[in-house]
Amino acid sequence: MVELVFALGLLGIVMAAAGRLLLSQKRLYRELGQRADLNDNLRAGAEILAADLWSVDAREGDLLAIGADSIRLRAERQFAVVCGTAGTYLWLRRSLTFGVRDLAPGDSILAYAGADSGWMTGVVTSGPAPASCPDSAPAERVGAAFAGSPPHAGAPLRGYEVVTYRSYRASDGAYYLGLRDAGALQPLVGPLASGGLSLTFFDSTGAVTAVPRYVTAIRIRLRALSAQPVTRRGVTAALDDSVVSWVTLRN
Repeated sequence: MVELVFALGLLGIVMAAAGRLLLSQKRLYRELGQRADLNDNLRAGAEILAADLWSVDAREGDLLAIGADSIRLRAERQFAVVCGTAGTYLWLRRSLTFGVRDLAPGDSILAYAGADSGWMTGVVTSGPAPASCPDSAPAERVGAAFAGSPPHAGAPLRGYEVVTYRSYRASDGAYYLGLRDAGALQPLVGPLASGGLSLTFFDSTGAVTAVPRYVTAIRIRLRALSAQPVTRRGVTAALDDSVVSWVTLRN
């Protein structure tokens, strides 16, 4: 009987130790998973912002409004090269046409009209439709209306949409990096810490500026929180981390 009691006591001690070890491992795996998700969120947020900002030319008016936690810009969605024109139609060389989607009626476009005229604004009226360049290379024909003369053959053309990136507080009480285009504000990355998006704008001399057309570089700081709290040293709280990235504008 004594030996049985001793064995049961020893078993209880071993089971308690094993339980504590398993609980500790569970907490560790939970923390590692939340840490990985947090890092992915930060990296995705920085890359999304950089992808739209790298092609911005502040001198041409691509930056429409700037603030400490928001930025409104003309974001490039297509790039093409004009290989021919006729009336209100443009032929775009297919091999030099790139973008996240095709041009559609109502899209805003910018066409380069030369060093003196710079970029002309226009709007797509129809297209695209299969066609051929004057040299018989495959092309796409689109209808376009410009305030002045249409661009000449060889001119680069950019299709864009006006978007706003900003930090906002959603109905669930958490902060997110949001995107507003022609529709409603949509969350992209989160949850963020309060004040989790910080933008600083610099001119060509390296000084901080609040004038959009003087901006040549942007420092982006994102501070995010884990989606779920984790327990560390007896304290349960969300993990937090931050990332700082720089974008130099093409101007």
